[in-house]
Amino acid sequence: MLCWKACYRNMEKRNILIWGAGRIGRGFIGDLFSESGFHLVFVDQSDKLVELLSKNGQYTVVRALSDTVIRRIQISDYDAFHVSQAAEIEKAVENTDLIAVAVFPQSFESTAVDLANLILKRRAVRPNEPINIILCTNLIHAGPIFKEYLWKRLSADEKKYFEENVGVVESLVIRIAPVPPACEVEIDPLVVWTNGYSELPVEANAFQGQAPSLPTFRMVSDMRSEEKRKIYTYNMCHAVLAYRGDLYGHQLLVDCLADPAVRVEAEGALGEISQALQAEYGFSKTEMDAWIQGVIEQTNNRTVGDSVVRSAADPLRKLHRDDRLIGPALLCMKHSIKPAHLIRAIGAAFSYNKEDDQNSRKLLESIHSKGISNTIKEVCGLGDTAEEMVMAQEIEIAYEDALIEKKWHEMAVNAYKLGFEYEKVYHGCGQCVYAAASEVLGCFERETFEAATGLSGGIGLLTDCTCSAFTGAVLVIGNLFPRRRQNFGGDRENKYANFALVQQLHDRFVEEFGSITCACVHQKKYGRTFNMRSKEERDQFEACGAHSDTGCPELVGKVAQFTVELLKPALLSLKKEKTI
Repeated sequence: MLCWKACYRNMEKRNILIWGAGRIGRGFIGDLFSESGFHLVFVDQSDKLVELLSKNGQYTVVRALSDTVIRRIQISDYDAFHVSQAAEIEKAVENTDLIAVAVFPQSFESTAVDLANLILKRRAVRPNEPINIILCTNLIHAGPIFKEYLWKRLSADEKKYFEENVGVVESLVIRIAPVPPACEVEIDPLVVWTNGYSELPVEANAFQGQAPSLPTFRMVSDMRSEEKRKIYTYNMCHAVLAYRGDLYGHQLLVDCLADPAVRVEAEGALGEISQALQAEYGFSKTEMDAWIQGVIEQTNNRTVGDSVVRSAADPLRKLHRDDRLIGPALLCMKHSIKPAHLIRAIGAAFSYNKEDDQNSRKLLESIHSKGISNTIKEVCGLGDTAEEMVMAQEIEIAYEDALIEKKWHEMAVNAYKLGFEYEKVYHGCGQCVYAAASEVLGCFERETFEAATGLSGGIGLLTDCTCSAFTGAVLVIGNLFPRRRQNFGGDRENKYANFALVQQLHDRFVEEFGSITCACVHQKKYGRTFNMRSKEERDQFEACGAHSDTGCPELVGKVAQFTVELLKPALLSLKKEKTI
């Protein structure tokens, strides 16, 4: 049992009760108020967390502003109670004028019911002193929802008291608090890893009595516009990066931003919603350009290490009509702005499936049992207006496209793995690339494979020739876009399609390895060239790591992957033409 004296009201020390001691509760709200001199009182339903907070007596907040600017804050002026510790929590509520609720929306009702009872008990002791509840959650227009639960069981007299004395204040949580690195948790199991965002916009006109004065508070008069801007940009951008990035196997949001194919989707979606927000709420283009730049900069922070899994979690909630994807798309349509990038992200969200994500599994089950069309309408709350029906159809197409993207990424990864394995075990770059890529693409030909026997060490161990990995990839392209013997004088369309693909392969190869000449590749990769005709030189080649994990197996794997990736659009286009 904790000491009671910390719970008693101290006129020289302001108190805040924080309901929810998770990463936002500890790492954002706790950090801001502790820095402003408040004593913190945490309430949480986790026995383990409360016990750890009480036992350790302090925890660390890391503000990772960038790769080079990292601050560590030790917070120790707090108490922690389990939700079952009624007497202690009652005393804490009695001795504060401020409560922060940092729980998920699904816990709103139970939290509101508990707080309503506690505030009624506080009324008996401090009947004329108002109390304010700040909602710290990523939910649009959370105030009325929480207020309804708070008022739900009150009598007419109690409702009147609450109307006059209890403020329900919305806020915007922009600070990111992902899962901390394992090495940090070993040092402090309570550590909260954040991007250090220091501002908390709060709804100015919702406070009862005098609002607390904090340097990090930004008083907002029009919460609806600020709320929409935050959810429709920050949260939307993270969702777009996560769902599109997941198609390509990315683990971190910064990796998604580093991938041009994913970044262009996020920036495109931000551009769409920027126009819509300007049209709806009167933000200036200059203001929105600066805001969007801030979104990208805050997200592109590798030190924070924000994960795809965190931002993609619970797609059922994030695909709701008023949430971060459908909401922006509908706002764009309202102002005649085509939400093409948003639609593609929504389609990707419907394809998201993780075994340990309960709601992603529910989404998949709905698609299997009801079909994608019905699931889109039901989950997104889309109606029967012409515009929304068209939007639903476009989402369905985007969903099918996302499944294709995911399949092709898996094929490309498989090509890398096969190429790596074949070169590691069997050697012979040309045959290994050909086998890996052609097997994945379903175009393997035994005669071609055997004809490629001399494609090793350049050609026949002559390293002043073209790298045989490049040549093996050219053979795969030839399998699929051939000039056929029976049409020796024709097949011009296939021939020039082949040339274009080989040119793309050349440019990708040179970008990655510096040259398509075997000796030049060796120089860059191993720091020297080799006379592969000589056994002694070949032994030195092996000694330099020729078939280590970062040697030729890695190169062969990459080239096999490149081949599959660059063939994807050409083969999909060919398939579409045949379908038509």
